[in-house]
Amino acid sequence: MYTIGQFSKIGNVSTKMLRHYDKIGLIKPTFVNPENQYRYYEKHQVQDILKINRLKKYKFSLDEIKQIIKDKSNSTLEKFLSKQISLFETEIQQSNNILLHLKHSMDQLQKGEDIMNSKRSFHILIDTLKDTTVLSIRDTISMDNIGNLIGKVFENIYKSGLSPLGNIRTIYYDQDFDQNSDSDFDHNNADIEVCIPVNRQLKTDTVSTKVLKGGLYVHTTFIGPYSEIGEAYAELLDWINKNSYKIAGPPHDEYIKGPDSKCSHNEFVTEVYFPINKK
Repeated sequence: MYTIGQFSKIGNVSTKMLRHYDKIGLIKPTFVNPENQYRYYEKHQVQDILKINRLKKYKFSLDEIKQIIKDKSNSTLEKFLSKQISLFETEIQQSNNILLHLKHSMDQLQKGEDIMNSKRSFHILIDTLKDTTVLSIRDTISMDNIGNLIGKVFENIYKSGLSPLGNIRTIYYDQDFDQNSDSDFDHNNADIEVCIPVNRQLKTDTVSTKVLKGGLYVHTTFIGPYSEIGEAYAELLDWINKNSYKIAGPPHDEYIKGPDSKCSHNEFVTEVYFPINKK
């Protein structure tokens, strides 16, 4: 047997943390001396503590680690590994995007350009949009995970034998632009619907298309990274207020040119739409 101090050195974990593991039932000493409450661990538990350390390096929570260790079939481990791989892939992609943005900014700065003040101009248009048949998924997610939601919609389209017919749209239901509202927009818990136009209507047990109602919209084209698209929103809101219109529903973005086109994020093209009515 090993004392808690010896086991602490073997497992490279503090005695305080070992006591916490005991408390939550993650790894318990095999024997506790009733006279002095000293804890003792056995040799077979060395693999257990090493396994816990490895799973912590994978950024699993202690609750997730408990579930993994409890399930001897490894199905829980496979599920959590898949989730964690997806999470890290998303984080890596986000970091790569930031790195590209930083390098581009440095290049502009070295050329003497003003990188902190935008020189964009916007052309505001009004159009009546037609009804559109779409396949969509609505979910409350982080704005950083919109790409995953888009992928799921495309997966449902191809599984159902449908064909995409137009640009991807994202509708933002909780971006409340009512002048009388002071509600906050939560970047990490946004109510978003990803819609992709399809060639026909369909209703099955698992997949159903819907019709996006058309109507009067004011819109403008934004060229640049999604992180700066707020400029287009500001221009449209100013135009709506100055021209005696009111917002008639949630806004949406339509992606004209994005990451799939293999261009720089500074060349992304997005059309921003607001449904409107006359006051």
